[in-house]
This record gives sequence, structure tokens and C-alpha cells, in this order.
Amino acid sequence: KRVADRAMAAAKAMQKKQSNGGGGSSGESEIASMRERKVRLKDGTEASFSVFGRSENDVSVFVLPFNTKTKTFTLVEEFHPGPNRHMKGLIAGMFEPKQGGSAEKAAIWELSEEARLKLGEESKLISLAPDAQGGFSQDKYSSAHFLPFLALNCVEDTRPRQRDREEDIQVHRE
Repeated sequence: KRVADRAMAAAKAMQKKQSNGGGGSSGESEIASMRERKVRLKDGTEASFSVFGRSENDVSVFVLPFNTKTKTFTLVEEFHPGPNRHMKGLIAGMFEPKQGGSAEKAAIWELSEEARLKLGEESKLISLAPDAQGGFSQDKYSSAHFLPFLALNCVEDTRPRQRDREEDIQVHRE
């Protein structure tokens, strides 16, 4: 069997166990899903794919701050539950259009919360995908999408937004 088939079978078994009153591992709950998507390809053949994600409207913003004077990027290092370790990455956060606001506002919020940065007089926030409907797919087997931004010449936010309780973040300027 393909790895994806084995993963799908394991996910179905876990869902069945949870629906029968059994739980998953301690401290885990189901907020994401895996489903099988059958499609007809351009050549007329059918294919089946295992798709992972939270929902079809799973959209995040990714922000890459760059200082043009010092020629440095800002990255954050934090715990990533998927690989189960601390890793460096882009400033990122969920964007929920149904709750009002815009992707730009979400990017500015995440700059403050995660990187302790804000837009100043000489700063510029640039969408790197202004024509991409719904953003880019995070990978072809995920329902998650992202909207990328480049943030130029941000300044220190002396009154940053409060981080979520589980965010243990170190800021790196490289």
C-alpha cells in the first residue's frame, strides 16, 4: 500500500475509536482531518489523493521582514508541533476573513505579535501574490493556503500585541 493509504486507514481508525468514546493520545484532540479526494484528470483517468487540513478555508499569512539598510531578514524560532521540535521560520498566522479584517491587517498583527515589529514611516508591506485567488497552496496534499508578504524596513514595536500562551518565540535577525 501507498504511505498515504496507510495514513488514511490510520486516521479512519482513530476517528472511529474517538466516536466510540475512546480517546487519542493524552493531550491530543482532533482539529484537522484527512480525507480522500477522487478526481478525474485531464486525460480522463481517475485518481485518488489523501488531503490533509482543517478546512477548505484554511488560510494563513506569511511575512518576511527585510531591512534594506542592514541587509537582514527577520525570522522567528518556535516550537513546531508537526515535526515536534523548535525550528526557524517566517512570521505566520491564521487569516480569517469571516471575522472581518484583511490579509494585510493579519500580516501587521503577526509582525507585532511574533517579531515585535511594526510598520514605520519608511516601511512598506508588499503582497507577493496580489493576483493569486486565495493565495498559494502550502503543499499539494494540504487544503491549507497562504498569502505571502514582504515587509520592508520595519521598526521595533515598543508596545507589541500579546503572544498566544503556547508561543515560545525567539526573534532572529540574519
